[in-house]
Amino acid sequence: MNLLIKVFLTFFFSLSIYAEREIEFSLNSDSIWRGLTQNNGNPTLGADLNILLLNGLITGLWIESCCSENSSYPNREAGFFLGYQKIIDDNFNFSLSYIATNYPNSKNDNYDELEFNFSFYDFEISYFKGLNNFPDYYELSYRYNFLNNALILSYGDFDPYQNDQSSNGTNYSVGIDSFQEDFTLAFFYYFFNARSSSNYDDDGFVFSISKKTSF
Repeated sequence: MNLLIKVFLTFFFSLSIYAEREIEFSLNSDSIWRGLTQNNGNPTLGADLNILLLNGLITGLWIESCCSENSSYPNREAGFFLGYQKIIDDNFNFSLSYIATNYPNSKNDNYDELEFNFSFYDFEISYFKGLNNFPDYYELSYRYNFLNNALILSYGDFDPYQNDQSSNGTNYSVGIDSFQEDFTLAFFYYFFNARSSSNYDDDGFVFSISKKTSF
């Protein structure tokens, strides 16, 4: 893990001037991860930094004030990714990334994954291979653009983590992103269908507002 962090930092500080850089700030009514609420219905703040080099290398960082379901949970999430993206044309592209998710005040909850992503036309397939016994996850999504909006549908499947049956299930979401002049407004409904017991089922509506800036 330490070696990967060193590689990431070396790569980050030697970026080409031809890189595309984008930072995004967001305010969310909740943090939903694979159909599960991470913040017990409370708002979160987030920031993402994404960088793309002309040779296809991609990297990024993020931080979010999430995951505080109770006092024993971590109160913030931070992570980074490093990978390669190949854009074949406007309708086909794929990427492979290493992702490290960290909780500074709850290191036992840290996890690492490999993500394989493939998109074609309006469809996208993502497969996350968990490392160090972290469970795998896959997600299928469809995006339809109209006017200054996008309709987004998704389905995902997640195995239990550390025998926690509350995370074992499938999730569905449907939402709309509305692209304004300076901001993006997003509104979606999510539903988590637990395999073990309907007591773990969950659903809700989430609203977010975000702003991206290129530099």
